[in-house]
Amino acid sequence: MSQAERVALNAADPCEPDLGNTSVGNWRPSRVLYCAWPPFRKGVFLLATMFEPEVKIKVQGLNKSFSVRGQYILVLEGIDFYAASGEFVSIIGPSGCGKTTLLNIIAGLEQPDTGTVELDNIPVTDRLGSAGYMQQKDLLMPWRTVLDNAILGLEIHGVSRKEARARALDLMEAFGLKGFEKEYPYTLSGGMRQRVAFLRTVLVSKAVMLLDEPFGALDALTRAQMQGWLIDLWESLGKTIVLVTHDVDEALLLSDRVYVLSSIPGRVQREVQVDLPRPRHPSMVIETGFIQLKTDILGALRGVGPQVQQELLR
Repeated sequence: MSQAERVALNAADPCEPDLGNTSVGNWRPSRVLYCAWPPFRKGVFLLATMFEPEVKIKVQGLNKSFSVRGQYILVLEGIDFYAASGEFVSIIGPSGCGKTTLLNIIAGLEQPDTGTVELDNIPVTDRLGSAGYMQQKDLLMPWRTVLDNAILGLEIHGVSRKEARARALDLMEAFGLKGFEKEYPYTLSGGMRQRVAFLRTVLVSKAVMLLDEPFGALDALTRAQMQGWLIDLWESLGKTIVLVTHDVDEALLLSDRVYVLSSIPGRVQREVQVDLPRPRHPSMVIETGFIQLKTDILGALRGVGPQVQQELLR
C-alpha cells in the first residue's frame, strides 16, 4: 500500500451492534480512512472511522398546495428534511408557514403534490399509523378517565382492554399520573392533560413521535416544567421526536437540530445544529452559546416581519 492517503469504503455489518451516542441514538460506520503518518515507519497506518446516522425520516423535494376558493395556494415548497434514529428535531417558523402540514404529511394524514417521504430509507406512500402523533390539543374524551384516555390508541390498534390497561398502569408513575388513573379530564391541570395525551402517544410504541406544539397553550412555568419532563422522558425512551414549535428557546433547549421555515410558502431557510451540552436546563438561555444560536435562528427569520419576530421571542 502506498504511503499516500487512501480511503476504503466499508458497508456496515448488520450483525454488529449499533453504536450509542448521548444525543443521537444509533450510528453505523460509513467509511474507514487509512492514512500514513510520516514519522512512523513504512507500513504503519492510523485508523480513523467516520460515522453517519441511521435516518428514520427523510423528506425530499416536497411540495404541497391547497385549493382555497378555486385558487391553489402553495403552502410548502422544495422541503428537504431528515431526522436520525433517536434524534430530537424541531421545526420552527411563522404561523401559517406549513409546519403542521409537514407533520400531517409525515404522519400520512395528507399526501404531498410532489416529492418523497422515506421511513427507514424506504419510500412509503401509505404512512398512516407509522408514527405516534400528538396534536396541538390534547383531544381527551371527557367521558373517559385518565386511564381509559391513555389506552385509546392501543384499543384502536386491536389490543385487548385488559392488556392495554396493564401497559398504561406500568407507566403512570413515570408520567406523573400515579393516583389520577380514575380521574376525568375536567379535574386535571393543563400540564397533566398533556401528560395523558403524551402517554397515549407513547403507548402505541412507534419509533417516531410527532409533536405539534404540545405546550403552546400552557403558562410559562408549566411549559418549562413540561419541557424538562419531556427531555428526561425522551432520553429514557430513545425515540425519534419531531417537534413543531413557535418558541425559539423551547426548540434550542430540547433539540439536536432545528429547521427554520420561511413564511408561506414554507421553505427551509436554515438548518441549525444545536451543539449545547446535555443535560440542558432553563438557566442556559443567558449563556453565550445559547444566545448565539438564538440570534442565528432569529436572523434566518429576519425577513418575516417584526410582528412574527416578536411572537417568536415570547
